[in-house]
Formats: sequence, structure tokens, C-alpha cells
Amino acid sequence: MKVFKRFVFFVLLAAVVGTAMWGMTKMYQAMFGNNHYYQRSRAYTTQDGLINQKMVSGKKLKQLTSLTHGTAYTGNTSLDQASVTYRYRVGKSNISNFMGTDTTLQLYTESKLMTKSMVQDAATYWNTLAGQQIVSVVDSAKQSDEVIHDSKSDSNSTSLGGQTYDRQGMNFHPANWKSKGLSSAEKQDWVEAVLIREIGHALGIPSLAGGTLGTNAFAEGKVGSEVMGYWSVGNAAPAVNKLGVKSTAMDGAALALAGLSWKQPQRLAKWVYTNQTPYVLYHDGRVTSTFK
Repeated sequence: MKVFKRFVFFVLLAAVVGTAMWGMTKMYQAMFGNNHYYQRSRAYTTQDGLINQKMVSGKKLKQLTSLTHGTAYTGNTSLDQASVTYRYRVGKSNISNFMGTDTTLQLYTESKLMTKSMVQDAATYWNTLAGQQIVSVVDSAKQSDEVIHDSKSDSNSTSLGGQTYDRQGMNFHPANWKSKGLSSAEKQDWVEAVLIREIGHALGIPSLAGGTLGTNAFAEGKVGSEVMGYWSVGNAAPAVNKLGVKSTAMDGAALALAGLSWKQPQRLAKWVYTNQTPYVLYHDGRVTSTFK
């Protein structure tokens, strides 16, 4: 009898604790939003932004930073310091990523704009460029590092959306997309390019649009061809962009640098150390490449 009473007591206690925790969770969500749903992995940066010196030689770092330096409207001159100080930073700020010890960015989408097939194409794009799987598409939010979703309400800005670092995942604003004058293929390429770019940020790649912050082209409306730069379509865009979203050596070098900053560092895009420049191309719902 005592055993039965003790069992009932613990069942009731568990029910009370469970109800209290459920109530606190609901109250937390009401006050702060469901942050853990959209971004289940916290942003990570190496201590003091330091790259593991055992992973790569100074000579190879120099090759990478030379490629990412770019011109007035391409690249990111802050990355030059990596070949001297082994610090992976933009200015004095460390660069965050969402890569865990499994070395795979796991994404789930509930976005109507960025569909599952589009996310899979973006994953294929980065995996091909890296030479190994670094991005995967999972079937539930619980399996993911981040959830891709649309804004619950219209944004007051002209932002198309992007990678967040405040537990809100990748958030896009469908109402802000203006595609007048673009063909269906151009519109598709533009949307996919933005998705590829934001996944690049989640991998730890900063903007590559010129200057110390990689933002020169954005500030002056200079459209480039690097997917991690200021990529767009239309009359102001380079002619090559009309053929699709084509990776460049700069994108590959930036990915190689980012991989060295992960919690479990990886040697990625090894082709950037050679004279070869294979590429990945996304165009109108199809991914092709010259990688062998």
C-alpha cells in the first residue's frame, strides 16, 4: 500500500511540474517569441577569431586572402588579416557560423517563398563547391540547425530577408520582392541567389561586395557576379548573371576560409589552390557544374 501511495505521489508531482513547465514555456513564448524553434543552434565563433594554424599553411592562407581581397566593388579586404594574424574577422568583429561538430548545416523550410526544392538546390550548390556535404535539408524543425521561414507580417523596410543571429533563423519578406520587367527565369534565379547567399552567411562567409566590410557595392548599387557579393539581375547586372547564378573563385576561396573557422574545422574547396576554376551554376530551377 505504501509503495502504491508513493507511486501516486510521484505521478501527481510529475504532473504538477510538467504543467508548470508547460505554462512557463507558453508565457516565455508569448513574451519573447519561439526563438528556439527557428534557430536551434547558436551562432559560433572561434576564440578571438583564431583559425587553427595546424589546419592550413601561411602560403595557402595567402592564396585564399588574395582571391577574397577583390576590387573596389568585390571581395572583403578585412579577410586579408587572416594570412598574417590567423584571425578570421570583418574589421574587429569575429565572423559567426551555425556549424556544429557534425560539420553539416541542417536546414528546414516552412517558407512559401523558399520552397524545399529551392533549399535542396542551394544545398547542392554549396556541397558541390565545397567538395563534400556541408548543407542538408531535413524533414522537421527539431532536426534542424535553422528554420527558413517567411515574415509573419509585412516588413516596414525594403529588406528581402536574410540570416539572423538573434535566434530567428532565416527570415524572408515575400511582400518586398519586386520583379517587374524580369522574366520568370530571371526572377527564379534572383530568389535562389538570395537564398544561396544567406546560407553562405550561415556557413560563416561574410559579404564580398568590396571594402573592409564587403559592402561597397551595396552602398553604391554596383551589381557583381559573385553570389556572396551584390548579385542581381536586370539591366544593371553583368551579362553573365542573365545565364544564372554562377560561382566564382572568390566564392570558393571565401568558403575555404570559412571552413577553417568552424567548431570542427574543415579543408574545403581544395580546387582553389590549383590552376583550375570549375564552377556551379543555378539557372531556372536546375543546378549544373563542371566539377568532376
